[in-house]
Amino acid sequence: MTAFNRRKFLAGSAAALLVGPAVAAPLPGPSDLFTDSVGVNVHIGSEPYASNFDRFHGLLATSGIRHLRDELRPSNDLARWRMLNERSNVLFNILVSPATNTVPEMMAYLDALGIERISAMEGQNEGDSPWFMSLPLAKPGWSNVVVAYQREVHQALRAHYTAEQLPLLSPSVLNWKPADVALLRPASPYSDAVAIHSYVQGGQEPETSDDYAAVAWYLQNMRDAFKPGAPAVVTECGYCTVVKPGSATVGEIAAGIYLPRLLLNNFRSGILRTFLYEFCDGGTDPNEGEHHWGLVRNDGTPKPGYHAVRHLLSALQGAHRAGDDQPLRVTTRSLEIRHIAFRDAQGQPVLAVWRAVRCWDVAKAEDIAVAAEPVDIAVEGRITSLSFNRPNDGSQWQRMPVTDGHATISLDGRVAIVRPAA
Repeated sequence: MTAFNRRKFLAGSAAALLVGPAVAAPLPGPSDLFTDSVGVNVHIGSEPYASNFDRFHGLLATSGIRHLRDELRPSNDLARWRMLNERSNVLFNILVSPATNTVPEMMAYLDALGIERISAMEGQNEGDSPWFMSLPLAKPGWSNVVVAYQREVHQALRAHYTAEQLPLLSPSVLNWKPADVALLRPASPYSDAVAIHSYVQGGQEPETSDDYAAVAWYLQNMRDAFKPGAPAVVTECGYCTVVKPGSATVGEIAAGIYLPRLLLNNFRSGILRTFLYEFCDGGTDPNEGEHHWGLVRNDGTPKPGYHAVRHLLSALQGAHRAGDDQPLRVTTRSLEIRHIAFRDAQGQPVLAVWRAVRCWDVAKAEDIAVAAEPVDIAVEGRITSLSFNRPNDGSQWQRMPVTDGHATISLDGRVAIVRPAA
């Protein structure tokens, strides 16, 4: 199987597809539907996806993820993309690059795919990578080339489609090179939303406040440095799960705990959509970290993170964000406790609650045993009992009594979803 290098592959890709279901709110307007905020990076035309497409398709359909980010290049099998849309209600956010598509070619591919299957386009991926800067086309200066291409793409799209019909995301830069954002600032008028890569570079928990790790830091140094206050889409983030002592990697169990929290924390922070990197591991070499970012191993077996994300999306299916003045409220003022209030499709209150604790020791390369602590939930109205689900543990719901308008749930590092008992 072909080995992938995340940086080289995506830097050379034409565009990243930001997919959304047919019912998704068009970007860059915000959506309060959590399931519409979750996406994943894929490489449908390459291994291990290409020769295991049916297996990949089955796992994708079961996952509940309906937004895919992929590149647009001449070798794409658009029939497979159409199949994913038709069978699993998947939409695509398309990453384009002058290294692989002229703008007329891009427009022809869009016509062939059908824009009803596309939720957004995205500019050059990480144009400040050594790979892109080494290309002959980048000789006038990588940023000049990226800006000129973004302007040309924008002009071509707007000649046929409005921003509501087909939004265009900004070009992106390497997550550890924030100063390069200034070089791309001339492309801001040609970007409807800002694409950022918010990797947690030290293996920290998703809610960390560290530089080069916190989503708030990336919004300030990547989004605001490019287009202050603009809508933001995280088109790459996630956790590498090959265990290397002293590195920023985390174990599969810890990644499985962190990923639901990452998605919820980004949604809570106003990120329009978060694309995990990536769906399938790109290889099997234990010494190559780039091979181990997937929700699914290279052999097609799901990791704990796959199951956790699947159960999270199932538990919050159809749930819209609500104000904090709901019948279910967390009463603690601890900064460690995070929560989001939702209303389900029937208007019933739903609460996602978790503790922002570290579950992985990077120095020792081992899981941290987090002791459970009680968290009080105030319950109003005639609700006499609650049900809760821990996505990391499966799809089962357990009952929890309500006494004198209060219920107590024990939380460790895992997310819990709470709702009135049926």
